[in-house]
Amino acid sequence: MKEIIYIQAGQFANYVGTHFWNTQESYFTYEEGEESDVVHDVSFREGLTQNGESTFCPRLLLFDRKAHFGPLSSASGLYGSETGGEEEATASWSGNVVEYRQERIPESDYHKSLNAEEVERESPHAETGEHSHAADTQKGNVRYWSDFSRVDFHPRSLQKLPDLPEWKSYAGDWNLGKEIFKQHDKGIEVINDTPAYGGFTDAFLTAFRDEFPKIPCLSVPLLSHICPGTLEADEERGMARVINDALCLRSLDTLATMSILIQAPETWTTGEWLHGINLNRNSLYQTSAIISAHLESSTLPLRLKGSTDDLTSACEMLNREGETRFAQLSGVFPLHSPVQPDRDFVRRMYDFSAFPGSGGAVPHAEHEILDYAKIYVARGFSASDRRTFDKWCEPHRPVPYNIYAPAYPIPTSFPPFLTSPPPPPPPHTASHHPSTPAHAHVPTVRVLSSFCTTPHTARLFGAYAQAVEECAAHRPTVLETMGVERDEAKELKDVLWALRDGYAGAEGVVEEPELGEDEQ
Repeated sequence: MKEIIYIQAGQFANYVGTHFWNTQESYFTYEEGEESDVVHDVSFREGLTQNGESTFCPRLLLFDRKAHFGPLSSASGLYGSETGGEEEATASWSGNVVEYRQERIPESDYHKSLNAEEVERESPHAETGEHSHAADTQKGNVRYWSDFSRVDFHPRSLQKLPDLPEWKSYAGDWNLGKEIFKQHDKGIEVINDTPAYGGFTDAFLTAFRDEFPKIPCLSVPLLSHICPGTLEADEERGMARVINDALCLRSLDTLATMSILIQAPETWTTGEWLHGINLNRNSLYQTSAIISAHLESSTLPLRLKGSTDDLTSACEMLNREGETRFAQLSGVFPLHSPVQPDRDFVRRMYDFSAFPGSGGAVPHAEHEILDYAKIYVARGFSASDRRTFDKWCEPHRPVPYNIYAPAYPIPTSFPPFLTSPPPPPPPHTASHHPSTPAHAHVPTVRVLSSFCTTPHTARLFGAYAQAVEECAAHRPTVLETMGVERDEAKELKDVLWALRDGYAGAEGVVEEPELGEDEQ
């Protein structure tokens, strides 16, 4: 197994990342004789605390605005002191000092609950009731992504970027992102939130590629909620976000080995895929949990014991011809038992990368369009479910690469939006059923997740290409404000059209009448 360094930045990216690391934390085993299903060294590094205790910290560089960190300390990890640097500065000054301290942000209800549970476990006379107590206290009380984090970070993992004045918006500002990177170019930095830090991502990956041209890079851009083709004539700020997304797509085409496009939750449509979930699409805490569940599941083979998959092989599998460097994420969560192909693999399969307006779910008539490559990760499937799924996949061409893995764990930090929450497993028991982790101390659910390279991605590139073309023709001031010159805009448009044509294929299997192809 090869270690993976994770880079996440931006508010929504860190909400997704917090759920991701909480899931990783749930794979650790603490009972004698238990074994984990994953290789922890892929995602975690072992170290020592100041007290000499062994600890595992994520192999992570995390970036966000200071205001989004909440009570999380960059000096000493979770809820540590941040006064070390200030005290050193005071010691070097011989004059009088007048100290003003901002009131410290209190820890979250969820962490108070975890601390209380720890005291209960250490007390020989304490009564247990851990999971229900923790779950009850975290409902609806999430202020920051750090409020429900269950892992300890290495101090150098946390990189706080300066807050902007209230009157200034950084969403869609390509040049501002580049300037921020120049101010912090002594460290390794990246951003996943495209609206706010598209230029930041471009600057980081350019520097990264200069140093490490052959290391595989899996990128997950979280796109803006502004959809190209839906803007009114005077919506210059919205158009700036669209152009910002387009610039980021062009950048990732040359700098990332594989990019998994994610549409903003505001663009998600309702439908049968939400059966079993009371989802609030305006809640970052809840929507990020859905994305994280599918991302963590789709990348789980990179961390499973006995697996030969790594980032290089996964990217090569999705990009067999060398020209499909953008993939789509789809899945079903939670999955019912027993599985029913027409319901679970068709109607409830939601595509989180599909161009807004297509409904997320792939219409039945479009099944005739052949995907380029597809990887399925099925979690918690029984032997009967596996046979049903394999039979359903047989007629598909190319045949999908199916991976079966243990069910998805639901830690107490997970949003309580499941209409039928899974019951907690009996404490201190081990199950060796193939669909259940041997160290199961948390509830689990069944999930089906997929990475796919498909001709349907052409529609997204076509929409962005037309938006750039329209902006250059009718709203050139937007490009001028962003520092995009006319020649660069033309080059950007040409790259996007080329990507569109490359994904659609020579026969043009993806039709887009609403994009006005007669104007191309």
